[in-house]
Amino acid sequence: MPCSITTSTAIKIVTLSSQGVKGCINVFAPDGELLGLINAKEVTAFRTSLAVMIPFLRFPQEKANIVVFGAGKQAEWHIRLALLLCKDVKRITIVNRTNPAKMEQLFETLRQKYPDVSFDVLVTSVPEYDSRLQELLSVSDCIFGCTPATTPHFPNSYLSVSKPRFISLIGSYKPSMQEVDGETLLSGGKIFVDSKEDCLIEAGELINAGVREDQLVEIGDIENYERVARTQTNHVFKCVGLAIMDILAARELLSLAKSKGLGLDIGDL
Repeated sequence: MPCSITTSTAIKIVTLSSQGVKGCINVFAPDGELLGLINAKEVTAFRTSLAVMIPFLRFPQEKANIVVFGAGKQAEWHIRLALLLCKDVKRITIVNRTNPAKMEQLFETLRQKYPDVSFDVLVTSVPEYDSRLQELLSVSDCIFGCTPATTPHFPNSYLSVSKPRFISLIGSYKPSMQEVDGETLLSGGKIFVDSKEDCLIEAGELINAGVREDQLVEIGDIENYERVARTQTNHVFKCVGLAIMDILAARELLSLAKSKGLGLDIGDL
């Protein structure tokens, strides 16, 4: 995925394998000199989660109770940034197929840093999963979808209609993938997106619901976004990711690493 701006150019190379998504981001100076390479996995999770924080922080309602679907890097950075940037968070629950050891380790660290926040995991294999999920979602303030699901995580009926929510969806990136049903997707009226064009092509939720371009509002269109956001109870944000996110995040991280003497300088090799 190539991208170029006036100050630098980057190429993100991604490999899809049985071990998951792996890749690197190559950052170049305007004259073509290679400035550095950086692992794409962490950067992608960070920049996507950072994009979600834009509408999340602008959501004017409660943000105390957050439910996160998924337990990978995307989920981790959603949690880290939400806690760092929002002081209202009181409870975070991970919903996942298994009880991931890495997430438990993360929770132990976060419990020490945020003693007033409760951290829980709901595993989909428990016998009472459906009833517990419905109870959990009915009182949720925010929902972060972070998995490449092919079927919705829950039916819209699990959500309390009278309660306003922020819902972000970053997991699906193919037409065959879908984290929520059409009713949930359209529950706020307009859908906030990072890119109208890309979401209409890649996001299974939008494709399956037959969403039109005039139903979408890009968060980069600040004036229009702020105007629409003030009129909606539920805020639903769909993000498929943009190459410019990679180049900006990677460039800044390489600059930061250089200033701190981190990384490996390979010179002209």
